[in-house]
Amino acid sequence: MAVKDNVVFKCFYYKPKEKYNVKTQADKIKKRNFLSCNSSYNYVSYVDTGASNKLPKDFTEYVGNNEKSCGAFNQNGLLNDKQKKELKEMLRTTQSCIWDCVISFREDFGEKYCRDYEQAFNFVKSELPKFFTRAGLNKDNIIWYAGLHENTDNKHIHISFFEKEPEYYKNGGKLSYHNGTISKQVLIDSKRIFEQKLTNATAEIVKARKDLIERYNIDLSPFKLTKKAKQMMLNLYDQMPKSGRISYDSENMLELKKHVDNITEFLLCGNNQTYKSYCNFQDKLCELNEWQSERDYAISNKYNEDMFRRLGNKNIEIAMQIGKLRDRTKNQEIFNSRQRYFEKKMRAKQLDYLLDCLEYYAKVEQQEMDNFKAYCDHLEYLRKKSEYENSRHDNYEM
Repeated sequence: MAVKDNVVFKCFYYKPKEKYNVKTQADKIKKRNFLSCNSSYNYVSYVDTGASNKLPKDFTEYVGNNEKSCGAFNQNGLLNDKQKKELKEMLRTTQSCIWDCVISFREDFGEKYCRDYEQAFNFVKSELPKFFTRAGLNKDNIIWYAGLHENTDNKHIHISFFEKEPEYYKNGGKLSYHNGTISKQVLIDSKRIFEQKLTNATAEIVKARKDLIERYNIDLSPFKLTKKAKQMMLNLYDQMPKSGRISYDSENMLELKKHVDNITEFLLCGNNQTYKSYCNFQDKLCELNEWQSERDYAISNKYNEDMFRRLGNKNIEIAMQIGKLRDRTKNQEIFNSRQRYFEKKMRAKQLDYLLDCLEYYAKVEQQEMDNFKAYCDHLEYLRKKSEYENSRHDNYEM
């Protein structure tokens, strides 16, 4: 059964008064003037002090009497007199829409989760920029201020903001301010997100997701993967695009998303500790869905999708590591094969060269020996010739 709302979120906007019809939209002009600080008592004063006795009648519909404010603050803390004066001057001159929001809490809920300035300041500072982004506004182009009003049955936070500069192009290319409209779904989603933030309803699932990812990363070490897991990684790697951005959500990986998810599911169930962490995560997810259902919030599957995205990106990273390692190994094997062939050929050439050298030196040595023998024979010839001539000379003298 649905419970009473813990958080109520209302948001209104008011255009510059020149854009309203004086006769039919006088109430809009009056509210814009109040928000624009065109009188001594104005919205900044009201948010700052909480005194509602001077409020325009139309503004009493969602605030109580005799309220007490913690003081007006922005992202830097409580505003001093100089800052409030500068803020009022900017509100008087801006041509932007001025938004007026109220976040109201059920009595016991507000007393527990937003009971003082510190809690209100930390909450608004953290969540308001995210709300701007959801609403299609540039959070860096927004000036905002807020105040927690405490002396009512229901604590509530008043927030007002406007744009610094026009950033939207109209027909004809002229820059313009935002038209002020924020979709109903954004307001509904923000109400849910505000309650989750204040109660820390998502803390358990965030912790369970963190534990699961840490456990998964341990098992995803290339040295711990099974043969089948490695083969699945290599199959994924072989199908990956060879250029462009490669991630779980990139366009060139859309056709492989199912393959990546299959690897994730296989690894989640492949180790007892990892599977235990995965079951714990799913239990926390069911608890969160039940929490959302009790409050009539739309059940979101974003945590499960986010988990598969995170683990999928890790799978892709490891698949690329394993695939590149395999490619380097293959290239090294080809290189080694070629190197061995080259070295074998070089050794054969060196042997042939050595044999040729030995043959050459053998011939040279033989030639030297032949030359030496010829020389010795010539010397012997000369000796014998000399002996013969000497013998003839001796015989002649006798």
